[in-house]
Amino acid sequence: MMTFRRAKILPLAVALTVTASLNLTGCSSMQDAVAASPTVSSVWGVGEMPIEDLNRLYANEESQWMDVNGMRIHYRDEGDPNGQPIVLIHGILSSLHTWEEWNTGLANEYRIISLDVPGFGLTGGPKNPGDFSEDLLHDSFSQFISQLQLDDFILAGNSLGGYISAHYAANNPDKVKKLILIDPAGAPQDLPFILSLASMPGINSLAANVFPPFIVAMGVKDVYGDQERITKANMDRYIHLSLRPGAKQAYANTIAMLDEKNSKQEPLNFASITAPTLLMWGEKDIWVPAALSEQWLTNISGSTLITYPDAGHVPMEEIPQQTLQDALTFINLK
Repeated sequence: MMTFRRAKILPLAVALTVTASLNLTGCSSMQDAVAASPTVSSVWGVGEMPIEDLNRLYANEESQWMDVNGMRIHYRDEGDPNGQPIVLIHGILSSLHTWEEWNTGLANEYRIISLDVPGFGLTGGPKNPGDFSEDLLHDSFSQFISQLQLDDFILAGNSLGGYISAHYAANNPDKVKKLILIDPAGAPQDLPFILSLASMPGINSLAANVFPPFIVAMGVKDVYGDQERITKANMDRYIHLSLRPGAKQAYANTIAMLDEKNSKQEPLNFASITAPTLLMWGEKDIWVPAALSEQWLTNISGSTLITYPDAGHVPMEEIPQQTLQDALTFINLK
């Protein structure tokens, strides 16, 4: 289990770096935060949105809840109940809503199951924040699949969800029929700039209590290759869900977990994956650069790669129709 480093003093150099960064890039992000935040205190990352309001906005008639490891996992099970199951796992700071365009395109033929990963969306984190760990993420997903009694399903994950997907496929080769990894995290790398700031001693412990929405807005703009593709609905959702009670602590814990993992510089260890695997990558991804795809191709035997010149870290959200068609071509390959 990973431990989280904490420090008591915020270095002056870090504060200056943050200030300079916001002067350069934060103005429009602050406008987005002000527009989406329901209160003045929430603009500055202190206030929260009641879970009832968030459920009203972001749960729907397809929403279900599952008790796993003391958490209520929010998920949707939709499409053709008799179709081939496809499980979709989102990335850091995101939610199951990132797959909405894919869901629409898959619903006629497939059973589509998407979930809010512990710490994100409407799921939330463990009651004891100290219980949050990489092991908790993997175990919770494994229990989620077991409770649904899924076998021989297609698994797709983006970013942190890609790492969770690869870990599950490596440890359950008899369960995963095909694997799609979209800009997956997991290979040794430096954290992206915004996350690296949030992982610094002092800032990380501060972020557990104060995580301003303009930082989230900056992150959303970072993960798109073309910021013109960001809809107001998507930006508002990212900001609103960052104001869920407990979200600040969960975000800070996840960033600290990734920082500690990356500091170990451990190579990928997914050679046991037997499922046919498709890697999809945005060439403008500045969070998990496309150059890292070579490590995945080397580690997972027989894997293939498609890249998207104008997309960033979340191509399934940014260019959903193109990525969906590529995914369907791969799924339908015999």
